[in-house]
Amino acid sequence: MRTLAALGASLAFALSLISLSHGFADLAAGSARAWMREWQQQRQLSSAEQWTDAVERLSLARRLNPLNADYSADLGRLTEWRSWLQTAPDETSRASRALAGELYRESLGKRPSWGFAWAHYAENQMLSGQPGPDLEKSLRRSIELAPWEPGVQLKVAFVGMAAWDSLSPELRDDVTDSVERAVQLDVHRDEIVRLAIQYDWLDNLIPLMRTERQIATLNFVVERSRRR
Repeated sequence: MRTLAALGASLAFALSLISLSHGFADLAAGSARAWMREWQQQRQLSSAEQWTDAVERLSLARRLNPLNADYSADLGRLTEWRSWLQTAPDETSRASRALAGELYRESLGKRPSWGFAWAHYAENQMLSGQPGPDLEKSLRRSIELAPWEPGVQLKVAFVGMAAWDSLSPELRDDVTDSVERAVQLDVHRDEIVRLAIQYDWLDNLIPLMRTERQIATLNFVVERSRRR
């Protein structure tokens, strides 16, 4: 009985330590994520110092809870965003994107069914100038795993349109289907039209815009872009 009681006490203590560790990890990651949301709204980093602080906090969270896929993905995003501090692509920027790719792969190893992480990985591969089977696989997985997630749809549209000429015919069909779903949801419809203009994809987008509201959005964004 004493042995069982000791084992029970030991297990309870271990579980409490794990719970405490995970609590500290969440606290460390919380402020970093708040800064990341702010940067995303501003479309720029506040400062290199705050970026470094965010990396340190997320790195601590990752050490305290190494099985958490979110911390690895958030670190990947932060590392990728390091290139925002560069005025032009250089060795530092390329190294940041390579490390971001490793962190996204780490995150996907922990949660392979996470469509949004696959979309981030595909985007990073495309921006790293690495089209090919790896990009196609990650883009296809993001479409399969999160077909109705607006954030995934937007990234699929961006990567798919930008890398269109290098995609297989089957994946082009998948990207087109994803863009059509995004148009139906009307969460990022304006952004989809702007991407189509930027990457000369309007001929593919126009047949997908069928309702009066969709056509009105298309005409409005196209006309506004011509005035610039």
